[in-house]
Amino acid sequence: MRRLVSSLAALEADRTAETVFGYPPWLLMEEAGIRLQDRLEAWRATGIVPQGTTAYLAGSGNNGGDALVMARQAFLRGGAGVTVVQVFPPSSESCRRQDALVRALGIPILEGLEAKAALVSSVVWVDGLWGSGLEGPLRPDRRQVLLDLEALRAEHDIPCLAIDVPSGLWAGWGAGDPVLRARWTLSLGWLKDFCFHPEARDFMGTATEVPMAFPRPASSSAELLESLDLVDLLPKVGPGDHKGRRGHVVIVGGAPGMTGAVVLAARSAAASGAGLVSLGIDPGLVELVAPQVPAFQTRSVDTLGSQLARYEAAVVGPGWGRSSDRADLLRKLWATDLPLVVDADGLAAWVAASPGPRRAPVVFTPHPGEFARLGALGAPVAAAAELARSQNLTVVLKGAVTWILGPDGRRAVWDGRNPALGTGGSGDCLAGVLGALLARGLGGFEAARAAVALHGEAGRRLAEGVGWFTADQLPEALARTAAACMAGLGPL
Repeated sequence: MRRLVSSLAALEADRTAETVFGYPPWLLMEEAGIRLQDRLEAWRATGIVPQGTTAYLAGSGNNGGDALVMARQAFLRGGAGVTVVQVFPPSSESCRRQDALVRALGIPILEGLEAKAALVSSVVWVDGLWGSGLEGPLRPDRRQVLLDLEALRAEHDIPCLAIDVPSGLWAGWGAGDPVLRARWTLSLGWLKDFCFHPEARDFMGTATEVPMAFPRPASSSAELLESLDLVDLLPKVGPGDHKGRRGHVVIVGGAPGMTGAVVLAARSAAASGAGLVSLGIDPGLVELVAPQVPAFQTRSVDTLGSQLARYEAAVVGPGWGRSSDRADLLRKLWATDLPLVVDADGLAAWVAASPGPRRAPVVFTPHPGEFARLGALGAPVAAAAELARSQNLTVVLKGAVTWILGPDGRRAVWDGRNPALGTGGSGDCLAGVLGALLARGLGGFEAARAAVALHGEAGRRLAEGVGWFTADQLPEALARTAAACMAGLGPL
């Protein structure tokens, strides 16, 4: 797993290098600029970044200094078409030093109308205006500059490479604040967590970190999950692990016209390695659903209470509807020691039931609309973290980028961004995967990490193979991916 860091942690790593280890401020700037330009040239050599004039946009602080180092390196290496656009005059000592070096070498530094013409004629911009050190909203005059630059970039469809973070993004950024949209983002040292917030992610484009030789690394604020992590995240299955050893999960859901959701969840649970899967549905639906799932036990939800000792986990909510009895049944399940996944209509039942925190693991799986109905206030990631803490549960905040927030403050991110996976029933499949992993004995946060990564990787591979797909195709992809990973082979 890769590490994400907060802006405060990144600044502390800078500060520690200077105050504890005696690094002069310009030293890290010089290293950053060289490494950034190396990466830019490597990408240019492979065709990722187009050949031609590069405009280096310099701000007044250290991010601007990084851009000036890059421009100087490009010039000294014989690169043609190096343009420096000074958007704001240098104010930090290190930035002023770099500005003086650029001027001493005779590299033109452009401003005003001359700069606008150069920007329009460039094939790529390097954004060195503001980095992760931005600590608040931009002043009105600077906000307007950023709005004008983004409008110019968009009008001429000029790709932009951001240094550290796209200018305008910061830890408290809100939708509607201006951002200079990047096609590529090169983060210094570590990727920054706030750039993966759901509303901010698209501004970053393709994102990767540029290693830096910090004497003491920044503390991690979240884990960035990747496909290769699945082998470690998923529980292993040995040759002798029969159905009784792989967990028994019950899926409680289904209402007239929505029984497909509970079937998808059940099939996905089995595809994720659950040894036994049962369905608890309304009495009038048993005869309809049972023939669709001959491998599973289908029971009336009225008999659920007498059967609970047989199960290791329960999934509540797929296609459940919102009839008045749902809250009472959720209260009964909440009072048990069963690990629970609460999904879809189960979340509405939780709001109606208003139970207090419980000791046994609970995982909530809201999409943005469902999360809003939970009554959480504020920015989604922060609000989900507070919900997880106050209710002693894990929240899976679903989306193109999915955040997993644990009750103990742990955080993980799956940067999936797979439009094909955003299809009806996909969330029901994820709920089933989660139930299977809880039944295997994983904790709430651990099961959520593994389930989100497995669901995301299966969806990615399915999209690569067939393009657009429907949720009933997911269980087969889940089964292939899960079986390989649980055997220690990695995603196949």
